[in-house]
Amino acid sequence: MCEDLIRGVTAVILAGGKGNRLGCNKALLKIGDTYLLEILVSNIKAMSDRILLVVSPHDYNHLLSIHSSLFSSNCVSVICDSIPNQGPLLGLIEALKWSDEEWIFLVGCDMPFIEKPLVRLIYQSRKKGSQVLVPQLNNFLEPLHAFYHRSCLKAAETAYKQGKRKIKDFYPFVNVSVFEEKAMRVIKDYQISFFNINSAEDLQRAQKIFTCIQKMSMEEAILIEGTDSNR
Repeated sequence: MCEDLIRGVTAVILAGGKGNRLGCNKALLKIGDTYLLEILVSNIKAMSDRILLVVSPHDYNHLLSIHSSLFSSNCVSVICDSIPNQGPLLGLIEALKWSDEEWIFLVGCDMPFIEKPLVRLIYQSRKKGSQVLVPQLNNFLEPLHAFYHRSCLKAAETAYKQGKRKIKDFYPFVNVSVFEEKAMRVIKDYQISFFNINSAEDLQRAQKIFTCIQKMSMEEAILIEGTDSNR
């Protein structure tokens, strides 16, 4: 529902990588008959009515031809990296330049099971002066499941000009608020939000997870239908 959206945020999906270990851009992968990107957009749509996809210029036409109906029906804007194959830091910079919202929520296109309650909890943790809100899972920061304030742009551009390509490379120059794992435990199964696909084995696991999610949804629908019919 519209009133339940996370306001003041552009949700940004990075899809500019080559996906070397899987042999293709991950935005072209399917789980069963469903594109990975379709699952992710569906989850993101429940959080934000502003969705931006950042892609490589090499993949732009192909992705647009495959996903045109997905983008149009969900009001997804699509932009290209100004230079291909430069890593996620450039994708963040392009997104910060494009968005006119105060914050962006950045996620990789290989993270289909993003959990809205967790994302909202991370956003609510922001403090005065926060520029980055990044969760920490198993003692590792998760920069592709994080919020970035528009004031990060200058520091990100400086790091990029210095030859840096990883998002965490500009963290020392901005005010980073780390959202610790112990704070996530109020969300059931919060770990699934960070699940990402880097290998054929991960893709198989994703298929099992997606099947379970669909099955649970069907069981809930049957229960609701049964309740309604007894009224």
